[in-house]
Amino acid sequence: MKKIMIKNPVLVRFGMILVLALAISSIVSSFFLGSRMRQENVEMMEKTISVVEYTLNTDKPLQEQLQKVHASALDANVRVTIIAKDGTVLADSDLKNVDGMENHLDRQEVKEALEKGEGSSTRYSESLGQEMLYVAKLSEDGKAIIRMSIPYTGLFRYMIVVLPLLLVGMIVAFAVSVAVAARYSGYIRSDEIKRQMVQMERDRKIRQEFFSNASHELKTPITSVRGYAELLSQDFVKDEATRKDFLARILKETEHMTSLIDDILMISRLESKDAEVTLSKVNLKSVLDEVLESLTPQAASCKVEISGSCGNVILQASLQQMRELLSNLISNGIKYNHPGGHVWTKIWQEPEAVYIEVKDDGVGIDPEDQKRVFERFFRVDKGRSRKMGGTGLGLSIVKHITAYYGGSVRLTSEPGAGSTFFVEIPMSGINKM
Repeated sequence: MKKIMIKNPVLVRFGMILVLALAISSIVSSFFLGSRMRQENVEMMEKTISVVEYTLNTDKPLQEQLQKVHASALDANVRVTIIAKDGTVLADSDLKNVDGMENHLDRQEVKEALEKGEGSSTRYSESLGQEMLYVAKLSEDGKAIIRMSIPYTGLFRYMIVVLPLLLVGMIVAFAVSVAVAARYSGYIRSDEIKRQMVQMERDRKIRQEFFSNASHELKTPITSVRGYAELLSQDFVKDEATRKDFLARILKETEHMTSLIDDILMISRLESKDAEVTLSKVNLKSVLDEVLESLTPQAASCKVEISGSCGNVILQASLQQMRELLSNLISNGIKYNHPGGHVWTKIWQEPEAVYIEVKDDGVGIDPEDQKRVFERFFRVDKGRSRKMGGTGLGLSIVKHITAYYGGSVRLTSEPGAGSTFFVEIPMSGINKM
């Protein structure tokens, strides 16, 4: 059989190409997401315009009313202008007198508002020296146009948030590529090259999809934290109770991001065959007792009873991995349950393997979803999982940990009757550790 030598530098360069491809795809995605952020700003401004319109009395001087509304309820950077249908400026929150202001009929957002009822545009303001987002809306009586403008940094502002995630993704991708290079270095039989290239392409797609999903999952809490932080930093919130509520929300979203990042790092370590894992003699009964105790508050808040039984089962394994495996399975049974429900855990050992069974009498899983529950970021009930602080990676971590020891995990479930997860870790796999 002919042999071809593939050296590390070749695969390292290939890894760098993968990183570059990931960076390009992420930048393209950022442009699309930046457009979505602009649309969200437009929708928020349209709602604010409706509130401003509701507070105005057209029978009284608009200029004086508008300045009072601006001073009491709007941010200093927000500017509101009321324009007649012929383009004449009737009132402006930033001016004491609107006499002499140029006609606004040629403004893009005003044209769209007259044609469609609402309009928006982004352009550079010579007077303010910065990019501005303008949103205009035709009043309910159809007699005037209310326009709002705010400073708009657009995609640049979004990239400030996304750039750290992009850099982390590139570092992880490069590290994984180097690991792949080390794994496949040396001599490779020519009939294996095609198979290995196909596998590497599959791994690349998985990493790219993983990063895309991770970015999507992190975007929601990051956007929330940014929104609350901006409101607090601009002194928009006046009462102390609301301030404390916003701070609590920021803390909650931060904890969710921390959990998500921890889960992402764990999956990355499990997928890296060269990752260093600390093995020791693990008493599964002690681990089960510890996990049950740590999950008791969560179970109590959901009004779910948890219990477990375990004999004298000791195996050579990673304490952290065994703790994660049990915690994710039992926590999953708590989340997808109902008040008055139960989660039972049973662990036992036989000559050929160690067995773990986690059973609940909760909501169950539909047959079409049962094959997907071990996929990354897949949630059977997205609303329930996010409400309970889930990351969508728990069962994927269980599958990876089980596979690390040469084992398997199976699921049986019936909608409305509950689910049972059955983990088998063969002694042959444990003894190789």
